[in-house]
Amino acid sequence: MRKGKTKTPITKPDLTLEVKNFGPISKGSISLKNLTVLIGPNNSGKSYIAMLVHAFIKSYYNRFKAEGAEQLSKLSNPEYDRNTIEKNLTELEKFLNAFAGNSKDELEIPKEISDQIIDELYQYYFKHNFIDEIETIFACENKELVRIDGTSYTIKIFCDGNVSELSQGRKSKSMKLTNSFEYFKYKIRDNESALPKKDNSENILSLYKKTISENMHFVMSVIIYNYNLELIRRSTTLLSYYFPAGRTGIFQSYRAILSNSLSNFIYSSKSKTELPHIQSVVLRLISDIISMSDKESPLYNIAVEFEKEIAKGEIFLKKVIPTSIPEIQYSFKGATIPLHRTSSTISELAPIILYLKYLIEPGNILIIEEPEAHLHPENQRLMAKLLVRLIRAGVYVIITTHSDFLLEQLSNYLMLSSVPENKKKLFDIETYLSADEIGAYVFQQDKTGGYQIRAVEIDKDDGISDEEFLKVNKALYDETVRIKDAIME
Repeated sequence: MRKGKTKTPITKPDLTLEVKNFGPISKGSISLKNLTVLIGPNNSGKSYIAMLVHAFIKSYYNRFKAEGAEQLSKLSNPEYDRNTIEKNLTELEKFLNAFAGNSKDELEIPKEISDQIIDELYQYYFKHNFIDEIETIFACENKELVRIDGTSYTIKIFCDGNVSELSQGRKSKSMKLTNSFEYFKYKIRDNESALPKKDNSENILSLYKKTISENMHFVMSVIIYNYNLELIRRSTTLLSYYFPAGRTGIFQSYRAILSNSLSNFIYSSKSKTELPHIQSVVLRLISDIISMSDKESPLYNIAVEFEKEIAKGEIFLKKVIPTSIPEIQYSFKGATIPLHRTSSTISELAPIILYLKYLIEPGNILIIEEPEAHLHPENQRLMAKLLVRLIRAGVYVIITTHSDFLLEQLSNYLMLSSVPENKKKLFDIETYLSADEIGAYVFQQDKTGGYQIRAVEIDKDDGISDEEFLKVNKALYDETVRIKDAIME
C-alpha cells in the first residue's frame, strides 16, 4: 500500500474562463492557478464560477477523451456512422477524386480538410458534453442560468490553445467553437500497417482508389485516429473533485438521502412522485463515499497529519456487511462515534479527509466551497496549512471563502517565500507559496446590481490584498466609535 509518496506534478492546464451575464455575474474572468481564491459576499457568483470550472474539466478532459478513445475502436468498422463528420466536407471528396487517378505511393491530407474534420469532431463531442455537464451540475436548464435582467449569457474558455465560446439565450442556445490545435501532417503511405484494413491482400492506397465512399471512411479514420492520439498525448486527463457548502448536512444524512431517493425512484412510475432536483456534485460525493476503497492515496500521510492536528482522532468508513452502505465514523480515545453525534467541525471535514486518504492524487483539481466553515480561527489557520501542503504535493486547489483568517494565513505562507535562507530555519519552510502560484479574485457589486469579477493584487512581500475585509472592519470600527460617542454624551 502507498503511504505519503507523491508523484511529480503534472503541467498545470492553461485555463481561463470569461463570463458575461452568467447567474449573478455581470462580467469577469478568472485564470486557473495552483491556488485560486474566490472572495466576495453571499450570492455574488463565487459558486457559479467554481461549478463552471468543474463542469468544463469534466466535459473537456474526461468525457471528451473517453469518447475519443471509444471512437478509435470504431475506425475499422464498415458501419461507422460518419454523418456528423461528413457534413459539408465536399472538399474531401474532390481531393480524393483527384488523387484516385494518380500514381503516388503516399497521400498527404491538406490542412484545410483535416482542420474541417477535426473541428466537426471537436464541436460534436465538446458541444454536447459541456452543455449536458452544465445542466447536470447546476441541476437546471441552461436558460435558467441567464442573469435575471439579461437576455443571454456568454462563456468564453481559453484552454491549452483552444478557444471555445458558448452563448445561451432565454429561448434558444447556440455554441460557437474555434479549434486551434497545431496542424499535424496526416500522411497515408503504401502498406501502412498501423491503419485499419478491410482486406490484407491489398494495401490502403489501392483501397482508396476503388470507391469514393470507402475512401471517405478511411481518410477520416486516419485523421480522427491521429488527432485523438495527439490529443491524448498532449493533454493530461484531469480529475476534478468538488466539495459544496453544507457538507455537514449532506454527510450526516447521506444514508437517509440515498435510501429515500432509491425508494422514490422505484415507485415514481406508479405514484407519480416527483424526484427532487439534487446537484450532481452532491450525488457524486455520496457515490464516491459509497464506492471508496481502502487503498491509500499518495496524499495519505498529509491527510493523517492534518487529521491528528485538527480532529485529534481518526475518521474512517465502516461497513456492517460488505454489501451495506458504509457509515462514516470517528474514533477518539478508543471510543467510536457515528458522524451524526460528532461536532460540526468533524462532520464538515470528514469527507475531505477521506477523499485525501483514499481518492485524490497529485495532478487532481480540488474545489472546496468555504473550507473555513464551522472552524475556529485557529483551525482555519490549520486548514490554510493543509491547502498549501496539497499545493506543494501537486494538487490544484480552488476555494471560495469569507474568512479573513484564512486569507491572512495564506498571505503569511506567500511572504515566507521571501524570507532569507539563513532565517528560514525559524519557520516551516515546506509550507510556502510563490506569488505566481496564486490567483485571487473578488466579486464586487456594480451599478446594474450584478457582480463583476476583479483580480486581487498579489505581492510576495505583502501577501494577498484583504481590501474586501478591510471595508467591513472599517465599517465595524466606525460604528463602534459612534456608539461610544453616544454613550459619552
